[in-house]
Amino acid sequence: MNEPLPAPNILGALWRYRLSSLGIVVGTVLVSVIVALTVGSAGVAEARIVLKAPDSAQALGFEVTSESGFVRYVNQRALFVTSDRTLGTARERLGGQETIKELREAVTASASDNGDSILVRVDIGDAERSTEIANAVVTAYQRESRAEVSAAADSTLKALRNRREQLVADIAESGSGVDSASSRTISELDQRITDIRIASGQFGDGVSFVDKAVTDSSGVITALLRDAVVGFAVGVLLAATVAWARADRNRRVRDAADLARLSDEPLLGEVEALGEGETARLHNLVVPPLGSYRLVSSVLRNTVRGGLVAVTGVSAGDGATTTVLQVAGAAARDGLRVLVVDAAVRTRELSHNVALQNDWYGMAPIATGAATVHASTRVIEVGPGIEFRVIPAGRASEGAPDYFRSSLLRRAMVEARGGYDLVLVDLPPLESAPEVSALVPAADGVVLTVRKERSVAALRRARERIELLGGKIAGYVFTFASQSSPTTAQHNEQQGETSGRVSATTVHRGGQ
Repeated sequence: MNEPLPAPNILGALWRYRLSSLGIVVGTVLVSVIVALTVGSAGVAEARIVLKAPDSAQALGFEVTSESGFVRYVNQRALFVTSDRTLGTARERLGGQETIKELREAVTASASDNGDSILVRVDIGDAERSTEIANAVVTAYQRESRAEVSAAADSTLKALRNRREQLVADIAESGSGVDSASSRTISELDQRITDIRIASGQFGDGVSFVDKAVTDSSGVITALLRDAVVGFAVGVLLAATVAWARADRNRRVRDAADLARLSDEPLLGEVEALGEGETARLHNLVVPPLGSYRLVSSVLRNTVRGGLVAVTGVSAGDGATTTVLQVAGAAARDGLRVLVVDAAVRTRELSHNVALQNDWYGMAPIATGAATVHASTRVIEVGPGIEFRVIPAGRASEGAPDYFRSSLLRRAMVEARGGYDLVLVDLPPLESAPEVSALVPAADGVVLTVRKERSVAALRRARERIELLGGKIAGYVFTFASQSSPTTAQHNEQQGETSGRVSATTVHRGGQ
């Protein structure tokens, strides 16, 4: 069929790459917290200057008669806070440690939200120093503002006095005396002079009151928690994106339906994942085979007519050896004459399972011409009157696989096929043991075991390798598919209780 697999699920991708995803999330949270500590508000100080509303044009040269006018006045005074004049005075009070440029970068002033005050914010990197600078700037503003008001008042008063003096001099020069109009004018000038003195004195520095600078330490923990939550959310999104992209590039066989989409060959069976205790029983040959393996055995006999079947996995750990032993046990219980061949001469896993790992005879000496099939065949009894035969891996010296002869391997398979209804050859993954590749074209069919979550790319490589060697894929066995059902577990437990006391007996005799 070779249909494309559906796009990976985000949650499934996160679970597949859970360690790296967790690392991304934790790393993002740590970065957020570090950034919050580095550039956050822990070293910031804030002070507040509440202004008086100038109600007379005589004090500062203008008066505020509306709310919008007062807002403009507050914004103008905020600019005066950060002027070089104010910052220069503050620098003198601070001892001149910071330059005007540094103060200008560290100090900001803005109108408050309700527009009745100025917020002075200082961030010099150190909370204590920021507080000192903020208080110095506020004091400098008050001093310069008072001087500005005083200068404006003095200028106005000087102008009024000069006008009064000029008027008195004009009256004296004319010799006509002080008439009522001149007297009224002089009185008005005196009144204005008095009003300006009173207004300037009352207005002073234009500050109603000041809130001394404080650091924003009360909000540090809240800010850290907020940044950590934001970092967690960003980390989850980033981890999900990365995991999904990786899963999309490295797609896996998640279930039997995926396997059916990827291949034209039939699915011989689906073997559920078992618990630790149940898995141990799979290697106890006296325990009847699992139901799913019995189904594989039946379907396999109907699929491969010739009788010689090579079983290999996409990768190590896909359950090829277990499949061979389970299918062999099922076929033997059905009355078939079965031969099992351990061609994994490097690991000898199947030979270990039937306690023949120390037998010198087997496939290794057969492949080098040092032994025959007849002399290497052993009988395994799995129950009363039930047995199958095994050719173990045999003992081989280091480097012996390099001297395997393909012609001897193929001849051995032809000889083995003659006296049995079913011959099962346990092959290691071909990428790790190329010396047994000659057995692939000699088989009537190759069964490929595919473990759940196995890479699609690895499956395709295994298929291509088998086809390039001239082999024919008879079907697939999907392993570790799901948890075993309670019924299956109960059946296995009952079988184990009735047969657990019997052990497989190896009879060391040659021949068939």
